Amino acid sequence: MSDFSHQSEPQSAGPLSGVRVIDLSAVVSGPMAAVMLADQGAEVIKVEPPGWGDGIRGLGASRNGVSAIFSMINRNKKSVALNLKTEVGRRLAEELIGTADVVLQNYRPGKMARLGLDYETLKSSYPELIYLSISGMGDSGPYAEQKVYDYVIQGMSGILDAQGQSEDYAMIRTILYDKVTSLTAAQAMTAALFARERGGGGQHIELTMLDAALYFNWPDLMWNESFEGQGVAKAGDLADLYEVSRTKDGAIVSHRLNGSCEDYSTEELVDLFAANEIPVGRVNRRADLISDPQIEARGSLLRFEHPIAGSMIQPRSPARFSQTEVPINAPSPEVGEHTAAVLMDLGYSMETLITWAREGALG
Repeated sequence: MSDFSHQSEPQSAGPLSGVRVIDLSAVVSGPMAAVMLADQGAEVIKVEPPGWGDGIRGLGASRNGVSAIFSMINRNKKSVALNLKTEVGRRLAEELIGTADVVLQNYRPGKMARLGLDYETLKSSYPELIYLSISGMGDSGPYAEQKVYDYVIQGMSGILDAQGQSEDYAMIRTILYDKVTSLTAAQAMTAALFARERGGGGQHIELTMLDAALYFNWPDLMWNESFEGQGVAKAGDLADLYEVSRTKDGAIVSHRLNGSCEDYSTEELVDLFAANEIPVGRVNRRADLISDPQIEARGSLLRFEHPIAGSMIQPRSPARFSQTEVPINAPSPEVGEHTAAVLMDLGYSMETLITWAREGALG
């Protein structure tokens, strides 16, 4: 398992070195997209409200007030605390946007326009800006104003029908479409950066969780619905071809088997199947992942000392670049940890920042 040490500033040696991203998003879909860019060398400045900050800081397992999920999807970023409900906070946010290559936000449709920080307001002043907006279902249609979480998209996207049997629907026990949206958003932002390098200028990217879910589901889950008209040779679900089988000491996943595996150990079956080039995998419990020999051999996990939370383990950036080294990861920031440094770089004095902090505009 690899190690990294806490540094005051994230290194910027990756393929996105020199790109500045203003992350106005919260919770998961936006921050996870931004952390992928940060892990690849972009300078990501997370803007969050003073005080508690991004609400996901309080979600799930934690130690010393540091949430595991927040730490994972906000590492390698700087935090600037701005109160966007104040005129000063909005003005400072726009100044930061003026220094950026990319902005992303995942507020409900209309919120950024009310703050004067939407793409339509900004594009004339910053024509090279790439601006990505994530929403649950977009700004049109009967559900556009609905508040959306991952489980809503699971229900609407058809995945629950695929998981259950008959009418016995079953939820996916992870925030699948938040994360699918994040991956889609990260790819879209880098595609827009590439287009800009070729002279395409800035642009607005609109991405909905529902659209990302449909794109993700369609190749296999929707193959029986892909043809219109008669003459369709329908097929069972791809998932019907494989199964989990109990072993003497655990379980494996493989193609459907004839007979019982319970007289054999997991290792015996894994070795036997592998010797005959039959795809197979042991079924790891979550606690087993850290010591899995393949994961250890690849150095896929990082162990580091968080300055507040103590010893932690997280996955390394999955894409490994042969020519542009991915930067060493730095732990997630405290709320407003970099407010003074970033705003002083814009030319403001510490005395001015203290005054604004007392007025509640920043933290």
